[in-house]
Amino acid sequence: MTNHTPSVAPDGDPAPGGPGPDSGALLRSLAETVTVDGTDQFATREKAVPWLRAAGLLPDDAVLSGSEHSALLRLRDALRDTMAVRASFQPDPDAAARLTRALADGRLVVIVQPDGKSALASSARAPYSNAVAAIAIAVANAWLPASRQPGPDLPGNVCAQFVFYAEVCGRA
Repeated sequence: MTNHTPSVAPDGDPAPGGPGPDSGALLRSLAETVTVDGTDQFATREKAVPWLRAAGLLPDDAVLSGSEHSALLRLRDALRDTMAVRASFQPDPDAAARLTRALADGRLVVIVQPDGKSALASSARAPYSNAVAAIAIAVANAWLPASRQPGPDLPGNVCAQFVFYAEVCGRA
């Protein structure tokens, strides 16, 4: 098993695999790769790779294949749709199913560490699959049920913040 993802232990502490990014910020940033003026930061593989590297999702020496780029676009679009659905509190099985399929490329597994804590990691060897696993971990962390959310320092509703941004900017 290869573990290049920023694994996160269930209590929110970063696992030895690396520090976990702010999940909500990562998801908002990914969803907002289509900018206010309509520019798509993922329009080509050549544009997407630097963004993924800057976000810490892709190693410096990695590239995206054509099929991985297409999968990234589907993942981003499914994430945007699901965030909008979550913010509206209206179930949409299609959006959820598309995001679930897109996140499956991450090949997540549960690992048990020597101290007994568990963490999520990718069992994939491909850099793109590891990037998807990191996004899947961010989704899991950002969208925990309210009963499992951290205390008073909890950031606002990530999905509602994205939808507000999209509506204000005419991108919804």
